[in-house]
Amino acid sequence: MRGKTLLPMLSLCATSTAVHAQATSAVSTTPRVTGYLQPRFHAVGDSAAFLLRRARIAVEGAITPWASYRAQVELRTPGAAAAPPASPLTLSATDLWVRLSHRRWGGTVGQFKVPFSLESILSSSVLETTERSRVVAAAKRDIGAQAEWRIPDRVALQVAVVSGEGPNRATNPDNRMAYFARAVVTARKVLDVGTAFEGYSDSTGLGGQAHYRGRRWTARAEYIRVHNRRTDIHATGWYALAAYRALPPRVQIVSRVQQFDPSDQVATERGTGYLVGVQYFMRSDDFKLIADYELFREQAAQLKNNRGVVQMQVRW
Repeated sequence: MRGKTLLPMLSLCATSTAVHAQATSAVSTTPRVTGYLQPRFHAVGDSAAFLLRRARIAVEGAITPWASYRAQVELRTPGAAAAPPASPLTLSATDLWVRLSHRRWGGTVGQFKVPFSLESILSSSVLETTERSRVVAAAKRDIGAQAEWRIPDRVALQVAVVSGEGPNRATNPDNRMAYFARAVVTARKVLDVGTAFEGYSDSTGLGGQAHYRGRRWTARAEYIRVHNRRTDIHATGWYALAAYRALPPRVQIVSRVQQFDPSDQVATERGTGYLVGVQYFMRSDDFKLIADYELFREQAAQLKNNRGVVQMQVRW
C-alpha cells in the first residue's frame, strides 16, 4: 500500500522538477550589449561647441526567470555636467543593479534611478527634448534598495531607501539614509497621474505629475517643491510639455514651458523657459535627430543663456 502511494508522489515530484527545469532553460542567460551615442552642436548665448552629450554602453541580461541585472557606464565631455566637471573626459557608472520580480512584486538593489520625478525616471534616449527641465536637471541615481508593486495599466507603487550621497559613492559620511516613495494611477490606459515624496537628512520634497499618451499627441507635466529645513528655503519648479506627430512616423513637433525658482527668499531668481523643437525619426528612437531652441526670461536682469541644440542619437 505504501508503495502504491509512493509511486504517484515520486512521479509528481519528477514532473514538477522537469517543468521547473524547462522554465529555467527557456530564459536566455546570454548577456546583451546595449547603448547609445548622442553627439551634438550646442549654442548658449554667444558661445558654441560640439559636444559628446552622452556615450553609454550597458551589459544586461537574465539570471533566472525572476532575476535580471544591468551594468552601464557613461562617457562625457565638458559642458555635459560631467562629474567631476574639471575633467576633460570622464567615465562613470550609471546603472549597476540586480532586479528581482514575482508576479506583481519587484525589487531592485544596487545603483539605480530613484522613484521621484517622472522626467528623471525616463531615459534620455526617449526624451522629446535635448535637455531635461531645470527643476529636474538630471536623472537622480543613488545606491540602495527599492521595492515596487504594480497592477499593469492600473496602479504602480514604489518605495526606496538609499544612502543619499548620489551615484558612485563608496561611503555615507553622515550615516543617514534618504527615502523615496511614488504612486501612479493609470486612467483608461492613456493618462497617468501620480505623486512622489523624497526625504533627506536636511530636506524634503513633494511632486505631482501627469502623463498623457495619445495616438498622435503626447503631454507631460510636473510640479516639484523642495524644502531645505536648515535654511528654511523653498525651491519650486514646474514644466508642461506637449508633442505632436505631425508627419508620422517621421516628424514630431515639441513645445515646452518651464519655470524654476531656487529660493522663495530671493525675489529675483525665478526664471522661465519657452522651448520649441522638432524630432526627425529615421528609425524610431534608435536613429533620430533632435533640434530645439529655448528662450529664457529671468525675473530680474536678463542673461545671455538662450540655448539652441542640434543632436543626433544612435541607439542599439
